[in-house]
Amino acid sequence: MLETFSLNGTWELHPVAEFSGLWMSEAVPEEGWVKQEIPAHWQENGAFTHYSGKMVYRRNFTFSPQADRIYRLEIGGVFYKYRAYLNNYALGGREGYFYPACFNITPYLKAENQLLLEVESPGRQPEGMADTFLTGVFASDQVFPPDYNPGGLWQPIRIISSGPAYVESWNLRTDQLTGEGALVTLSMEVYSTAATKISAALKLDPENFASLSFEREFQLDLQPGLNTVQQQFELKGVQLWQTWDLGTPYLYRATLALVNRTDKWDQVETVVGFRVFTVKNLIPYLNGERLFLKGSNYLPPALYLSKVGLETYENEIKLLKQSYQNIVRCYKHIQKPQFYQAMDAAGILVWQDFPLNTSRPLLYLTGAFQQLEEMYRFLGNHPSVVLWTIANKSGYEEVQEPVKPPFSAQVKKLAARLSELDPSRPVFPLSGGRGITVPADTGFHFDFPAEIFKFNRYRVGSRKRSLRFVSWFGRKSYSPAEQDESKPALVSPEEIPASWKRAKTVGELKALSEREQGETLRFYIDRLRFHKYNPTGGMLLHSFRDLQPGLSWSIVDWQGVPKTSFNLVALCYRPVYVFALLPQERYRVRTILQCPICFSNDQQGTNLPVVPVKARLTDPRGHLVWKDQWTVKPSSDQESIILKEVSVELMMAGVYTLTLTWEDQGETIENIYQVRCQ
Repeated sequence: MLETFSLNGTWELHPVAEFSGLWMSEAVPEEGWVKQEIPAHWQENGAFTHYSGKMVYRRNFTFSPQADRIYRLEIGGVFYKYRAYLNNYALGGREGYFYPACFNITPYLKAENQLLLEVESPGRQPEGMADTFLTGVFASDQVFPPDYNPGGLWQPIRIISSGPAYVESWNLRTDQLTGEGALVTLSMEVYSTAATKISAALKLDPENFASLSFEREFQLDLQPGLNTVQQQFELKGVQLWQTWDLGTPYLYRATLALVNRTDKWDQVETVVGFRVFTVKNLIPYLNGERLFLKGSNYLPPALYLSKVGLETYENEIKLLKQSYQNIVRCYKHIQKPQFYQAMDAAGILVWQDFPLNTSRPLLYLTGAFQQLEEMYRFLGNHPSVVLWTIANKSGYEEVQEPVKPPFSAQVKKLAARLSELDPSRPVFPLSGGRGITVPADTGFHFDFPAEIFKFNRYRVGSRKRSLRFVSWFGRKSYSPAEQDESKPALVSPEEIPASWKRAKTVGELKALSEREQGETLRFYIDRLRFHKYNPTGGMLLHSFRDLQPGLSWSIVDWQGVPKTSFNLVALCYRPVYVFALLPQERYRVRTILQCPICFSNDQQGTNLPVVPVKARLTDPRGHLVWKDQWTVKPSSDQESIILKEVSVELMMAGVYTLTLTWEDQGETIENIYQVRCQ
């Protein structure tokens, strides 16, 4: 765009039972309008805190259109569907909450204008109905309050101008690495008002480092209407985008200009990175190198995303890096642009779900295809986005409804279309399904401590296939709304495990639940790291951050404060990690404790520093029972190894302590296990 004119600010809202021409007529009622600053969700306004349904938005503005310009109205995002009218002329509408849309308003724009939007967000649909709204996690009563509705103009809205031709959409894709650089494809959709010949100038300037720029120029022979253009070329010497834990996420600012002789008709820009991501037998490869993924499922960081900005995402990235995570999964939702920009800059991978509700078939498949294509246009230029899922049905051992044939067929059609649009990213049609024949990821819900050792049945034989990528594991903890942790713990006994019922206060319940959550997470992570690349390619714990107080699977509470379990995840996800695989929760006196001490290294490179490792087992009195030590020379990104099998007879009742100590990056790290004997 050449110029922009913001339409954010004060709008008027009016709830309606039905949309009609009344709201654009001279007879429109003047009472009942409520003002709100846009972008916003209507429930952020005190007048509509429980409202679901239909809402009319209007704004009056002045403008000075120029004769030689095309003007488009860009609506950044509306939850959930809308139709737009300018000066009583129908511009069109869209369905889907997450993507921007443009409308040509050149013929209708005047000095004095009224913009009116009919917005509909009806809330949750009854169970058993076919899905007509693709809202994903926002339809979940387990995550959001019962009367929650994020309806409204939640993203910026503006007018953009251009010359007689403009860029409708564009994508810069890395096709393959060449040894000297990367082979890339530039795809453009260019709209022109007339047949003409112009040039398209592409410039790539280093964004977060100092280096040379790249420039390419292409001649375009445009016809009236929408023109599709593709150009493939090699960028020699380009720096590749990498995850933060293994390198630098090199970024380039890409600028694409349409030029007619000396006149610039349009210019767009974005930040891109060049990389190749593939998956082979569910083992990820980034730029040709095997990569072990450690991360979490990511929920929206707030009930209402309109006011969430870059600072919120940057604070969460600090915690992700503190806990050594290199991937997050946008769980059944699509985030704001700032989220993906932050992940690009941070070097954290994003596994992106399409926002389907997996419990019901789609009523309108055509609308789903349209939103699928918009998702690709919206996110296709982000190097952090490396993997797509159409339907996320996570949960392995929980009771699940079977995937019915109509829905399964719809998912496969959507996946095939997304693969056509984007051959540079793997697409999982169905995620988190059950059974050893499922080609994608799985998840586990064994309870701690009574059932969790049942997980070991999946570590042998044909069931081992289920460990290739585990995208869902963990345990709930309690995050109180009360600041006074000395208050009684008022939680329904039916909602909590038996082991928590001894907690008398909010503080005791919080501490106990977080400790058991941490132990559960360590149990899974230890075993999945043991199976690194044999067959495990990565893991995602249940979720990163709570959305609201109460029982939740997350390791960061609803206020953004890390729980006790966060510290244990940060230990278990370290690049260099020493751990023990205890075969059971409790032992009897005079039985044998037998378990392997294991070493895992995710660092890449040659001449990695040696790692001194020590192990000590003390009895309930604190007396030393067994010890050993090793000096480990790690190899690049190696599969986990066993340092030694411990075999010790437990002679007394009480709690034994197994302490594993090692040196890593100048720090002395401890991993402490408790062995209960009775």
